[in-house]
Amino acid sequence: MRLVHTLLYLYREDRAAEDSNMTAACLKSLEKSTYNTVVIYNQGTKSNDELMEELKAFRLDVHVIGDGVNVGTAMGRQKCFEYIWTHMPDTEYISEIHPDMILASRWEDVLVNYLDSHDEPLISCGIVDQHGNMPFLNKRVSVDVARPDFDEFLAGLRTDQVVRGFTCPCIHVSEILKEIGGYNTAFLKGRQCFEDDSMLLGYYYYYGTKRAWYPKVNYNSVVYHAVAGQRLNMGGNVMINFNGLVRQYGAMGLKALATIHESKWHQNFFTEQYNAMAR
Repeated sequence: MRLVHTLLYLYREDRAAEDSNMTAACLKSLEKSTYNTVVIYNQGTKSNDELMEELKAFRLDVHVIGDGVNVGTAMGRQKCFEYIWTHMPDTEYISEIHPDMILASRWEDVLVNYLDSHDEPLISCGIVDQHGNMPFLNKRVSVDVARPDFDEFLAGLRTDQVVRGFTCPCIHVSEILKEIGGYNTAFLKGRQCFEDDSMLLGYYYYYGTKRAWYPKVNYNSVVYHAVAGQRLNMGGNVMINFNGLVRQYGAMGLKALATIHESKWHQNFFTEQYNAMAR
């Protein structure tokens, strides 16, 4: 199998209708993708049977795992990866998509072709968020998700640029993702945040520091991601994964992340954390 998508499915009891509509829009857009197999981790609050019944409305090859409990981003994604490695071992590529996305028609073709022809472990897709921001391009546009030609609108945002950065959706080379272990949940015990940094360091060390590998975003394909970007408010549960990241990779890992990331916020944050540990 060429490509399998992964998605974390979460219905919040106080926002069930909102979450249901948002995810339905995402899955409806996924029907227009070249590859239609998706592994969904059920984070709650529906049972797997209820979820499977609901998903019959979409022209997708759906596999539901999990048991309706929110185990966090790292654990949920990792379980999806392991399911694919076990049950679909010939899969070449694995995507990470989010329920607050509207995916352009055949959005993944450009990314798969890029990975076919470049020695890279993953590639991110260009995005536009609910405010019209296009991260990594320092560009802003007007967005109306209700417009009837939204797919055409996304196509019009494409530009022949591959820039430094990381975001979702992204597509991994399954073999290399498996080699680095995916998300190490022995360290990443928090609900979310910094799991991507752990994975990026795994790729960085896989290729060796001499090569100075860094992640890339390919704006030859653009999708809508309503809420994008890692949470910048440090504290509470967010710091659980950061502390796990430090235990896993130490001060040198933080120093490497300051080099890997394109954004000034991440560069400054990881540099400050490294300097604090070095004192």
